Amino acid sequence: MKQISVIVPIYNVQDYLRNCLDSLYKQWNPSIEVILVNDGSTDFSLSICKEYQKNFPETIIINKPNGGLSDARNAGTAIATGEFIYYMDSDDWLAADALKTLSCFAIKNHCDVVQGGFYYAYDDYLLLDERYVKAGKEPFVLARTEAMTELIKQQYIKNFAWGKLYKTDIVKGHPFPKGKFYEDSFWQHLIIHETKTYGVIPSPLYYYRQRKGGISGEFSERNMDLLMGNEQRLLFISDNYPELKEPMAAMLWKLCSQFNDIAKRCGKKDIKLLYEEQLQTIEKKYHPLLHKDAQYRISHHLQAVKPLCQLVTRVYNRLFGKKLTKIELS
Repeated sequence: MKQISVIVPIYNVQDYLRNCLDSLYKQWNPSIEVILVNDGSTDFSLSICKEYQKNFPETIIINKPNGGLSDARNAGTAIATGEFIYYMDSDDWLAADALKTLSCFAIKNHCDVVQGGFYYAYDDYLLLDERYVKAGKEPFVLARTEAMTELIKQQYIKNFAWGKLYKTDIVKGHPFPKGKFYEDSFWQHLIIHETKTYGVIPSPLYYYRQRKGGISGEFSERNMDLLMGNEQRLLFISDNYPELKEPMAAMLWKLCSQFNDIAKRCGKKDIKLLYEEQLQTIEKKYHPLLHKDAQYRISHHLQAVKPLCQLVTRVYNRLFGKKLTKIELS
């Protein structure tokens, strides 16, 4: 049995794939199983996979018709034999010894999931979230409810499936939903619910490439899937973690409000109407869970001072929210 199965879904990434695979194979050893899932690429991505397979014959290549990211991940997961699974996107790359660092921590601390920090990687600079690298912040372990709380906060634990080491027997029981954008939001809370211990290593071990044309860089009706995923999470948490349902409802409402503000600025009437209606729906359905949230009360009951509320929120987020450190690349 392998220790780690690394699953890389691949679709038309010929310009980035070698960088991804070079970073992966630099830390390859016989305990690592590499599964490359070519999801119907129409460029030279499959040929590049075969080049690497010549040098690393144990590499498994799945060549399938295009079915989307979830379908590709599911295909790799179905044949994985490792004790742990690590998902890696094909335009990203790994820090040196990332897999060794994660696996050693998982084994030492009996973790079901371990995640590392990451860089937002642009062509000529990196951005690092300061919350991951506070002075003196050492790796730590969370119990299940603590991890679910952190997922709701979206600070240390985010929706991303990549960059985390998962116990294989857990993820095999929870396929990714097909046909959804932001599929991780439908999935991550189900995984955490199965864990006993969740490890966090603040040091950046993953480079998350930011490029034009990526799903995460566009705002459209696709973003409704992120709201749907978080609403499903709210229903799940209400059933299984009732003490967390109010902060989860507040998180959903704030995300919906943010999308509504973005939609107003996008210049598309149909998008604007879509997110206005969604915000109204969320407020109506979950008002009993939201009425204790200070930001919601101000926005909902004091419309005359809503601009002031938004200003205070922006100032608060600037002072206490996500802070990114820019690192220039020479």
